[in-house]
Amino acid sequence: MDFEFAIVGGGLQGALLALALQDRKVALVEQGASLGGNHLWSFHAGDVPDAALPWIGPLVVARWPGYRVAFPDRVRSIDEPYASISSPRLDRVVREALGDSVLLGAEARQIFAHEVKLADGRTVRAREVIDCRGPADLPLAGAHAFQKFAGVELQGPHGFTVPTLMDARVEQRDGFRFLYLLPLAPDRLLIEDTRLSLHPALDPEEVEADALEWARSEGLRGAVVRREKGVLPLPLERLPPFATGSPLRAGYGGGFFHPVTGYSLPLAVRFALRVAKGALDARWLSQVRKQQRFAVLLNRLLYRATAEPDRWRVLSRFHALPAAVIRRFYALESTPADRARIICGRPPRGVSLRRALEVLA
Repeated sequence: MDFEFAIVGGGLQGALLALALQDRKVALVEQGASLGGNHLWSFHAGDVPDAALPWIGPLVVARWPGYRVAFPDRVRSIDEPYASISSPRLDRVVREALGDSVLLGAEARQIFAHEVKLADGRTVRAREVIDCRGPADLPLAGAHAFQKFAGVELQGPHGFTVPTLMDARVEQRDGFRFLYLLPLAPDRLLIEDTRLSLHPALDPEEVEADALEWARSEGLRGAVVRREKGVLPLPLERLPPFATGSPLRAGYGGGFFHPVTGYSLPLAVRFALRVAKGALDARWLSQVRKQQRFAVLLNRLLYRATAEPDRWRVLSRFHALPAAVIRRFYALESTPADRARIICGRPPRGVSLRRALEVLA
């Protein structure tokens, strides 16, 4: 089997890369029975360049004109479009685009610069091999925090019309805790109970029970029709180096993610566009790394300089900033002026000035 590109891993990055390269001879190797696993990926309008809209558009299952955030001292609606992509839609669209070039149930045993050896004895050869395996393959180094979540999708009326990206008006425990609410349809609501914590331990049943307890307290009686869970590492010190040799590493496992939010879609889209144009240059990688270093600095301020019960105050202060500053931060495109606005000013209660100065030194 000879191809121009062989992509290993049919998660978000691998699927987006396959769509960006669909007019070339591409193989997409995925060990699972379908692409994308069991996930919803959401993004702000500013996360996706116009050039990617033709192949991102068909993946979208829900759109909203804005979103809201809620903290004990602040509730704010932000008029920035927001959208979601589902695993089933991703699977269907990519398989329709690539046909037999999607190799499902194909475990990659060995990955080399120009070939992939599969567990069943087959070999996929290509001019370029790109490894797009996910967070489990991220080479961890130094201290990390973790974004942990368990979610339930309820079938039944709910009354929500726009997403709530953070509702921190809940008991704070296991780090910074908030609820993430996505009204996917008038009778379908995703509720994720999320913790930003210094340890990776996650009891999905316990966290799911917390999410359902909140739902019942709000009068939501819908039946659970889908479950979701995950643990994403968030670096506090060293970022994994980009593997730009052969084979090329991409996606979360390649270090292309937002160190504060765990979002990987903005960089996954831009990475795919650049590979398709043959423009994965050192300058762009340097710009990405600069943005990520600033995000890691913010992680240290949040986890090392802020008392755990007061971490919500840092996020509340951030979400009081202008909508454009927030949008660029999520997209990893903060300007120097944005970074100054995020860092400067009177720190919220709970932030140790001494420890903050140590972090910034």
